[in-house]
Amino acid sequence: MSSNVKRVLIVGGGVAGPVLALFLRRAGFEPEIFEAAGASSTAGGALGLAPNGMNVLSAAGVVEQVRDASVTAKQWVFENQSGKVLAWSPGGDPSRYGQPAVMITRADLHRVLLDRARDEGVPIHFDKGFVSLRDIPGEPVVTQFSDGSSAEGDFVIGADGIRSQVRRSIMPTAPKPVYTGMVAPGGISPCLEPNVRPRSNQQGHFIFGQKGFFGYFNALTSEGPRTVWWSTSSAPLPAREQMGAAAQPELRRRLLALHGQWAEPVPQLIESAESMLNIVVHDVPSLPAWSVGRAILIGDAAHAVAPHSGQGASMALEDAQFLAKLLSASKGVELDRVFAEFERGRRPRTDKVIALGRRSAQGKEMRSPIAYWIQQQMIRAVIPLTRLMKQDWLLAYTIQ
Repeated sequence: MSSNVKRVLIVGGGVAGPVLALFLRRAGFEPEIFEAAGASSTAGGALGLAPNGMNVLSAAGVVEQVRDASVTAKQWVFENQSGKVLAWSPGGDPSRYGQPAVMITRADLHRVLLDRARDEGVPIHFDKGFVSLRDIPGEPVVTQFSDGSSAEGDFVIGADGIRSQVRRSIMPTAPKPVYTGMVAPGGISPCLEPNVRPRSNQQGHFIFGQKGFFGYFNALTSEGPRTVWWSTSSAPLPAREQMGAAAQPELRRRLLALHGQWAEPVPQLIESAESMLNIVVHDVPSLPAWSVGRAILIGDAAHAVAPHSGQGASMALEDAQFLAKLLSASKGVELDRVFAEFERGRRPRTDKVIALGRRSAQGKEMRSPIAYWIQQQMIRAVIPLTRLMKQDWLLAYTIQ
């Protein structure tokens, strides 16, 4: 890559985009972030960051700010719909993995990462819906945005999620997101615990029922501590469309029909929800390639990781650090070779995590009473075994 290749257009200001910009800025590049949402937009819901993702944030110099806006995932508790604890596992051992697992709202994570990128001199542009890309050899790459503006750079990175417009532009025949047959509505309710503070130890609860799944944990929001929850269940296409169009009272009614007879606090959380949203779970079939010309995809734009694995954000963060490392060391190397090396280095791991997520999804489907009983016995047996075997391949992974 020529030493004068410096101007990087990053489409997407969610998780991977700002962290990639931090790494590239420190390596002497000139990254700019273009985000489709407005500056005042608040992303919905919350997420968990596993130790491997937190280690990337540590390398990026922003882990302490993230920890100040999050709670520590001390333990995962696995239960049945009657409230009986089946098993538990640690959220993440910092002495073993370097960093703890944390739980944080998406809005706070985005705010922290974008603020840090801005503080380090990265230009950030909002209301920039990506429309198209022009890549003519010998000329700068040009991106066009929905407000009629454009930007020029030396290459483009699509970090714009599962419905990536960059992917659609550079790979018009690539597989599109496919409905998985599952919906995952969620909400935010008054906090179940009185002493939720930044960095406090909290439990995540995973509840398996005969007709679906329910999870919840305590988190911090701009309005104070709240309990964040989500439901996952099978939904044929007509039901999916009805759920997606449902107003809040109808969504609440449907959720109570599914979970209303479960042990508390599940019905309580649904009844008391201050806000709810419905997430329709999609998957993206494996792409034939992650780059075309001077444009490359990272994170969910390249390899959508289903939420069932708990690794979507962490995989995107690993992508950001690995790509920045390759670009930083690429003096005199052509971009296409760097992009090919990125894909060779990342695809085996992301494929393995995607497979893990798909297996996890099977545990949240409707099942017969006998199959449900067998599932509970499997949870009792497998979770302690996993605890003993550890998950070093997943959680201890670091970019070398």
